[in-house]
Amino acid sequence: MIRTLVLNSKGGAGKTTVATNLASLLALHGSVLIADLDPQQSSVHWARRRSAQLPKLQVLEDAERDFRDYPPSDYVVMDAPAGLKKKRLEDMLGEVEVLLVPIGPSVFDLDASQLFLKKLQEIKRYRKGKVRMGVIANRVNARTRGAQHLQSVLAEWNLPVVATLRDSQMYVRAAQSGVGIADLRSTENRLELPQWARILQFVREDGGGRGT
Repeated sequence: MIRTLVLNSKGGAGKTTVATNLASLLALHGSVLIADLDPQQSSVHWARRRSAQLPKLQVLEDAERDFRDYPPSDYVVMDAPAGLKKKRLEDMLGEVEVLLVPIGPSVFDLDASQLFLKKLQEIKRYRKGKVRMGVIANRVNARTRGAQHLQSVLAEWNLPVVATLRDSQMYVRAAQSGVGIADLRSTENRLELPQWARILQFVREDGGGRGT
C-alpha cells in the first residue's frame, strides 16, 4: 500500500483537484481508496457524480481523521482540510509515505504556504525523511508575472517541484462530471498528461513495479 496525503494549510490551493485526478490515474494501476478528511466532503461529492462505467474508486468520509478500518487497497489518497493544528498534522503524517503540497501563484498562497512549510519542519517524522514531500505548482498561467514569481520563489525555497499544472477550465469541467485526468479523451488531456505522469511516477516510486 502507498498512502499519499494531499495537503496545504491554505484553503483553495487545489487539494481536491490534485487528490481526485491522482486517484483517477492510480485506478489504472491498482485498487484505490480516497479518504476525504475534509468536512466539506468535496472528494465525496466528486465521487457521487462519477459514472459507474469508469474505473472504480472506493471513497470514504473520515472527517474525524482516525485512520482506522480502511478497506485494503493498493493506493490510498487522503484529501486533507485546510488549517490543521500541529497535532492533527502529526497524526496525518504518521499514516502516509508521500506528501503532495499544491501551491498557487498568488502572494496569499505563497505567504500561507511558507508558514505551513515551516510548521512541517517541526514534525519529527517529516524532518527525519520518513515522508517524501513533493510540491505541485498549481493553476499556473505561464504568460503571467505571477507564474514566473512562483517558480522563482519555489527555487529560492529549494523545494522539490514535482509538476506544474496549468490554470485550465478542463479541471473545472472534470470536477463537475466526477472524472479525472485519466478519464478524459486524449484531445482534452494531452497538454496536462506529461505533468501528471511525473506526479504518478513520484507517488509510485516506493511501489516499484506494482500494478501494470
